[in-house]
Amino acid sequence: MNSIFSETRKLTFLGVMLALTIVFVAITAIPTASATMALLLFIPTIVTSIVMGPKAGALMGFLAGATTMLRAIIAPLNPFDVLFINPLVSILPRIFVGVVPFLVYKLIKSLMKNETGDKLAILLGGAFGAATNTALVMTMLYLVYAKKVVEMVGVGFKVFLVTIITTNAILEVTAAAILTVPAVLAYRKISKQ
Repeated sequence: MNSIFSETRKLTFLGVMLALTIVFVAITAIPTASATMALLLFIPTIVTSIVMGPKAGALMGFLAGATTMLRAIIAPLNPFDVLFINPLVSILPRIFVGVVPFLVYKLIKSLMKNETGDKLAILLGGAFGAATNTALVMTMLYLVYAKKVVEMVGVGFKVFLVTIITTNAILEVTAAAILTVPAVLAYRKISKQ
């Protein structure tokens, strides 16, 4: 009976995280909200990774990437969306967004075995999850579409990369680090009840 309850809780959690991901992706289709929601887009994947482990995180990352790809197909917002129709750009990097936070969390947690260490581990897991997204998406864009990206933006790929890192990436890493901590702690508090 206890294992059935545990499995039901896990499935419910994954369902809620997927629903949040779909809502965040859908809201990015609204031009005025796209930048704000993009900051939140992978929080459910990162939280799933830290709370449920790398397998569930990888699954959630896959689903987040697939949802992003579908949005790029159904409701493209800008010329870059055509690049995200390719699963190497939209899905593959997001799978790792579901694995890296768990690994970082476990590493920091093993080094600092107290409550502060736990919170720091969650914070760094969130930060590294967002950084993984940016790093791998940019890597795949470079490997698959470097020439096309240069044509689209009118500057070299290095300039494009520096612009992304100094604007979006810093905001995403900061938001993920800050928002992951209360989300994980809230889940733990609710799951104890």
